[in-house]
Amino acid sequence: MIRYFIKNNLKLMLRNKWLMGAIIVLAISLIAILSSAFQELMKSYEGVDEFRAGYRLETEMMQDSIEIIKDAGKETGILFEEYPEGDVKALIENNDLAGFVEIGQDSYTVYKSEDYTVEGMTLEYFMEQAMKEAGNQVLQQMVPVIKEEEVTLAVEKLDFMPAIDAKDYYGIIYIVYFSWCGIVCATGLLASERKNRIELKYQVSAIYGLKLYFGKWISIVIVNVIEIGAAAFISIGLFDIHWGNPGMSVLLIALTIMGSTAFGLLLYELSQNLAIAISVMFVSVFAMGFVGGSYDIYMFSPLSDTIKNASPIYHVNRALVEYSCMGQSTYANSSILYMIVITFVCFLLAMMVGRIRKRGRA
Repeated sequence: MIRYFIKNNLKLMLRNKWLMGAIIVLAISLIAILSSAFQELMKSYEGVDEFRAGYRLETEMMQDSIEIIKDAGKETGILFEEYPEGDVKALIENNDLAGFVEIGQDSYTVYKSEDYTVEGMTLEYFMEQAMKEAGNQVLQQMVPVIKEEEVTLAVEKLDFMPAIDAKDYYGIIYIVYFSWCGIVCATGLLASERKNRIELKYQVSAIYGLKLYFGKWISIVIVNVIEIGAAAFISIGLFDIHWGNPGMSVLLIALTIMGSTAFGLLLYELSQNLAIAISVMFVSVFAMGFVGGSYDIYMFSPLSDTIKNASPIYHVNRALVEYSCMGQSTYANSSILYMIVITFVCFLLAMMVGRIRKRGRA
């Protein structure tokens, strides 16, 4: 029976080829416009030469690691200089430093000069990677091990994020963005379902609820995979966009479509009004995209990491962008987890709302 639903739902949605085509054209147009508009800004990120940064140690635990961090910094163009005393702001201004790092017992703080925005971002990213490795070294020194091994800090892991072309950045970001707008393609399906009172006809039967939901969800996911896949392939051909890791990129985009579809269906189940559901969906996606780098490039975003990490779009954007320019990303796992949780939670809530509404009609 569920195959019957999927088949008929796909027929309804695929009839509206103009809407699918409009989304593909809009995605490609935004990629072209924004990548051209911000090409120079992204190029400024490429031109980072050697720069000086100050540091101060407030703990003895990092004494051995700091020399390795300094050596790794030299390889990436960061020249660290120690300043045991003095006001950080004054030290930055008086010594023409691009930034300053205070390393404490359980945390570290990165100060960035307003005159060296790109260098400050480079320093921040470098320290994030460096402190992860340094923390692993300290942990290994504190925990006894069966086999004695020399504990060293892996310098090759301390590279900061390389430059990424504006076409690659926006070619990835807006594929993710439109992956969240898939509920629009279901307007014909949901409108027909509402008009013909499909839910009322089946609410007394065994197929009502779970099968009816999955019939819609799977159909919408399939159509969105088709249109987003088409947009991605066309943009690759037109702009030579580099995705980095095709397998992981396809997986993350597919999971994003699944999660966004579940979220859209939950909004529709709650409102029982297609216009309201789409409006709330677009407002939500705009907010997540604003935080997650769809408009303001997340590498230069002034928002705190706490705020950015609250946006699922940020995790997916960052994972895919890092795959493109580095070939790896620490945000892949959090992206996968985020999308699975969103899909599962939205499914459960939609089922609960459906059952409550069914009882009210009984």
